[in-house]
Formats: sequence, structure tokens, C-alpha cells
Amino acid sequence: MSQSLDPGQSPPSVAFLLSRLGYDASGEMGKALAGLGLELRQFGLLRLLASAQGGSQRALGAMLNITPNRMVALVDGLEAKGLIERRPHPEDRRAYTIGLTEAGAAAFGQAMQAAFGVEATMCEPLEPEERTQLLGLLQKLATARNARAGAVPGVHPGMLERDDQPSDH
Repeated sequence: MSQSLDPGQSPPSVAFLLSRLGYDASGEMGKALAGLGLELRQFGLLRLLASAQGGSQRALGAMLNITPNRMVALVDGLEAKGLIERRPHPEDRRAYTIGLTEAGAAAFGQAMQAAFGVEATMCEPLEPEERTQLLGLLQKLATARNARAGAVPGVHPGMLERDDQPSDH
């Protein structure tokens, strides 16, 4: 059975709507973070470090699927801002662990507040129970998708480098 569509309207598509909203959310997050002097990828690494304090640079890069050269550049940028610091790895003289500095923890807190602001604005049209329902449904979809794709829980795929996307995103 085929449906006739109004040329001015999009077909009802979960994938399209998620993509459209994701595009908008990414743009809004980029603007909010730029006001704090951060980029999306930097925020992603700060977020990961907040939960994996002291991870080795090599292990974090592998977890994010970021090439060593790009990981060094990402870490160098955050280190130059005083937000993270490299420390000698306690068990491997050739490796470093990476941790948030006090300034990094504060910047991460500000970035999270900016993220909450973006979410609040996006969810403004929803009642609190509708937001809770939407979040539950999105988590269900994400959990199933992550299991199939082998995704790193809590890490946005925009942080990752993949063979099928340009490396300078």
C-alpha cells in the first residue's frame, strides 16, 4: 500500500526525525561549548575523563578509536588550556595517564550545565512525564543499537574516528 505525501511534508520517519533533532542538538551544543572555549570532541574527552580519571592516553585513545596522532593533538589542546594533565604511568615508563585538573573539573561542570541547558530548551514543548517517556524509549533504542554496533557506552559516536567518515570531523 503506497501513501501519497504532501511534497511540503516529510514522511513520518523515526530515523529522519532523530537525525534532524541530532543535527540541531549538535549545533546547539557546539554553540554552547564554544562560549566556554571548548569543542564537542574536547567535551567528549572531558566527559570520559570525569568517569575514567587516570586512564592511560593510549587506552583512552583506543576506547575512543582515535588514532594516536589525533589523540595527542586532542590531549595537547586540553593540556594547553590547563584542563587536563599528563602524569607518568605508575607501571609503564613509556606511557602517561591523563586526569582532569581542578580547572578541568570546573570546566566540565560548566559544560554539563550548558548541555543541560540545551536539553531543557529542546524538551521545552514536552511535559515532564513525556520527557521521561521519550528518554526511556531513546535509551531502549540506543541500548539495542549499541549492542549490535559494539559501541562504547556513554561515548558519542561523533567522538570516534571510523573508516567510513572523514578523519577531520
